[in-house]
Amino acid sequence: MLAFDPVEHRYTWNGAPVPGVTSVLAPLTDLSMVDPDLLERASQFGKAVHYACELDDFGRLDADSLDPALQPYLAAWKKFSREHDAQWTWIERQVYHQTLRYAGTLDRAGSVRGRKAIVDIKTSTSLYASVGPQLAAYARAYDPLAGASLMRVAVQLKEDGTYTAKEYTDPTDWNVFASLLTLRTWCSRHSVTPRFH
Repeated sequence: MLAFDPVEHRYTWNGAPVPGVTSVLAPLTDLSMVDPDLLERASQFGKAVHYACELDDFGRLDADSLDPALQPYLAAWKKFSREHDAQWTWIERQVYHQTLRYAGTLDRAGSVRGRKAIVDIKTSTSLYASVGPQLAAYARAYDPLAGASLMRVAVQLKEDGTYTAKEYTDPTDWNVFASLLTLRTWCSRHSVTPRFH
């Protein structure tokens, strides 16, 4: 059984730790030059936006109690969903790849403009290159057989109430994730700490 500790941001399968998608991809995004306090504030704000979108998608959001700072981001998400005829079957669900033994939290799975899709919500000021491999990993954990054919989209929500939707189609995205996962597993087995320069 898959379990997630939100405080430690750690996944376990039947009590044994398994790597999360974000931690596997950490070598691709160097945030060492960013103030840790700023990173933490951005992370907390992103979580608040995700939660507001989740409550709204479930029809449980009390719009009158929503922090005004979150309102344009929610408006952007609702605009994307409306303009892309988004229909969700999974909302904020943990996924686990039984064969490769990694886990993650999928923002949305369903359909976008009639195509089966995996969607990730972003509040960052830019879409990092690691988003493609991230979505590929979620897609394969969500559906190991058909994951490669799923539409993969990141929706960047902005403070002015607009959004940018980017589809990821690079077939090497999955290979990048799988390679990093293999490297992580090998290093763990051999007590090696990889260094990326």
